Amino acid sequence: MEESVSEFLTIRLSSRPEVPVQWLVWSPQQNEVIASGQLADITQLDQLVEYAGTRPVYGLVPTSEMLLTQVTIPTGSSRQLTAVLPYLLEEELAQDVESLHVQLLHREDDVATVALIEHQKMLQWLSAFKEYGLELKKVIPDCLCLPLFDDGYSAAEIEGQWLIRQSEFMGICAEKSWLDAWISAQKAPIVLAASDDDEDDDEETEQAAIESAVADVESNPSQVVIHHYTSAPQGVSGRWQAHAPELVMQLLALGAAGSKVNLLSGAYKPQAAWRKHLKPWRKVAIAASLVLAAVVGEHVMELQQLEHQAKAYRAESERIFRQVLPQFKRIPSQSYLKNQMNAALKSLGGQGADNGILMWLSELKPALSKAPSVKIVNLKYDQKRGELRLQATASDFQDFEKLRSVLTKDFTVEQGQLSKEDGLVSGAVVLRRKA
Repeated sequence: MEESVSEFLTIRLSSRPEVPVQWLVWSPQQNEVIASGQLADITQLDQLVEYAGTRPVYGLVPTSEMLLTQVTIPTGSSRQLTAVLPYLLEEELAQDVESLHVQLLHREDDVATVALIEHQKMLQWLSAFKEYGLELKKVIPDCLCLPLFDDGYSAAEIEGQWLIRQSEFMGICAEKSWLDAWISAQKAPIVLAASDDDEDDDEETEQAAIESAVADVESNPSQVVIHHYTSAPQGVSGRWQAHAPELVMQLLALGAAGSKVNLLSGAYKPQAAWRKHLKPWRKVAIAASLVLAAVVGEHVMELQQLEHQAKAYRAESERIFRQVLPQFKRIPSQSYLKNQMNAALKSLGGQGADNGILMWLSELKPALSKAPSVKIVNLKYDQKRGELRLQATASDFQDFEKLRSVLTKDFTVEQGQLSKEDGLVSGAVVLRRKA
């Protein structure tokens, strides 16, 4: 739920010097515009410092400077969807995806709705606001601030362009020159209206034409209704339904306040409020840390001596462990060392040379030497089931395939699902002796 605010400042951003930056301060309590105007460009934000004050600041991104689109999510990509999204769009874009900020807006089944905008623009705007001590609470595509209708689209003209909201997370910015073609592509009906040239036509003929057009609209409820808040464009087809005219920036400001969309994510996510409040106390905290360090200094010396003794004991136990079980290269903890030693002793106790883990390891070593890039993280031997489970990591999926092909010569190999994280591929391999 959007927090209640007494007043807020809404600014329609622009990266183009020829497009003015419109702004408006709205009061929900008084239900009126407190102040409004426009700047020549984004470099004049200093004129809004007074209006910002303690008010929340919402930034509207012109839809003409970004892209709202949908993409199909491949099976198995859900867990790493944020990282995969840019590359799913790569073939549809004319620029490097690395230069774009990709924001997931909504997901329904295997379809994701995303917003794309250049990092350069985001950095330009955020740097301009930071220069004057202003902070953007939300950054929203302007078309998604128009009212939302279940039975059609909403539209308004601003700066000679038409903003159209199609759904909760989709919309466009259209030049009037191609608005008619776009509406036709949406299967919006053409509603006949009397023109000046038809004033002398027979009234019955005119009425029949209008009734025919209305009947066509009613017979096809799936066609689009366009709810418009500024004068409908002349010469553009479609089913246009007028609403009370409003100041477009006021209309967008009301939508921005209630919008759940925010492009400030990832590297652009605002600092938590407690971090901002903590910043003035940074010097005090540093001084307190120095005093605390002095107080505990002597205790640190005692701890260092104890740590030195503990390291000596640990080093000796690890030396013995590696001498007895050389196949284990990594010892993450002392409990791990103890458990592995106990397991080795148990597997060697009264089981016979053919069934012990040492026999497995002696047979496994030549195969591992042929795939040196694969690192064994963990071993688990189940004597009852006659299987050895390896947990391993490698730099590439091909390394696991190489290991599998080598092991297949002497063992029945069952390879689990592989996953890649932080540049490393990890997975499990279960070995059983061939019958």
